[in-house]
Amino acid sequence: MHRVSKYRFVFYSSCSVVFATLLLVPIVQPANAASERLFAANVGHLVDARLDPLVSPGSCASHVHSVFGNALFGADITPQMLLDPTGDWKDIKGKYNTTTSELIPNLSMYWAPSMYIVKDGIYHLVPSFARPYYRITLRSDGDTSRINAFPPFLRMIVGDASRKEAWTSEDIDRDDIRWKLRTINRNSTNYLQHGDWSYLMNNTDLANIDEVELKLRFPECLAVNSCTGDPITKSEDWRSHAAYISGWDRHRQSFCPITHPYQIPMLDLEVRYKLDPMRELLGVDHVNDVSNWILSSGDKSGAGGHADFVNGWPTELMQNMIQNCTDAMSRGGRECYLDQFEINGRANKKVPYHGKVPREKVDNLTNLLTAADECVVTSQTI
Repeated sequence: MHRVSKYRFVFYSSCSVVFATLLLVPIVQPANAASERLFAANVGHLVDARLDPLVSPGSCASHVHSVFGNALFGADITPQMLLDPTGDWKDIKGKYNTTTSELIPNLSMYWAPSMYIVKDGIYHLVPSFARPYYRITLRSDGDTSRINAFPPFLRMIVGDASRKEAWTSEDIDRDDIRWKLRTINRNSTNYLQHGDWSYLMNNTDLANIDEVELKLRFPECLAVNSCTGDPITKSEDWRSHAAYISGWDRHRQSFCPITHPYQIPMLDLEVRYKLDPMRELLGVDHVNDVSNWILSSGDKSGAGGHADFVNGWPTELMQNMIQNCTDAMSRGGRECYLDQFEINGRANKKVPYHGKVPREKVDNLTNLLTAADECVVTSQTI
């Protein structure tokens, strides 16, 4: 079960990692920092299934997730699944079906809770897709040398899947997660005031958008091994090895806290739930009534939004993007590898999914699926 936890200090003994609790909440971007977009493109829907290979490896999860990206997603994942199958990420011939990402070399996996709309006791699954934004935080001098590519097989979770009630003004110890109404308020929301569905109740703007967005900001600082200097790519709770940026430390020349000094790009993951198909199915007024919404975790408040990320970016490509690209184009005439790929950015890509999934239906349910339901992961493809 996903639970938000306080970020933590890291202490080392004979190169072993020990995490001690420290409160590190998302902060407002420092005045001397700039956020620069590297790349953004839609990642199509892959499958809806009661699986979570980080929290419930090899078995069924406690609730259904909507999955995007790497087509090898399943109850178990290995580092090899996140690597190019031929060893040459620049050659994309014959690899179209490896991922729902339009940029085929990106073999990352993303998943978030599925959303349902309830009518007459039936839970109707809302179709979805993802749009990840990759950004970097840097100073006004434009120096990117302090920023590292995602380490191989990096795994992170943000959000609290156990939460089922709206946030209060005192709940500031939480991840940077918010709900948005696309362009209507995309640039005016914040995680403290828009972290659940409360503000959407009787919101007339809801009728004017075709999708509702769950935006999840992942931390961009990692702990390191004190002996090797290598970044830590996992922790027991999938959170403690990562932290949000802090203010600029001129002595260390870093935005990252001393406990998590390894800076990586920021992942802003948008999970977009499509409302228009549900309006056609269930009626406009019913879908626009937020009291009929529920996440697969059983949360009717929206405060339980959460997501998982498993890195599948080729290190060479990501490092090139950091140094030579800005908004998917060349930075100052430098060689940006993204120029080699034809990317629409808004494609709704679909690929066949042949993974093992729980033997159960996930749509038109009389009850939400939970950990109490029978778990039979079958080789039958869907």
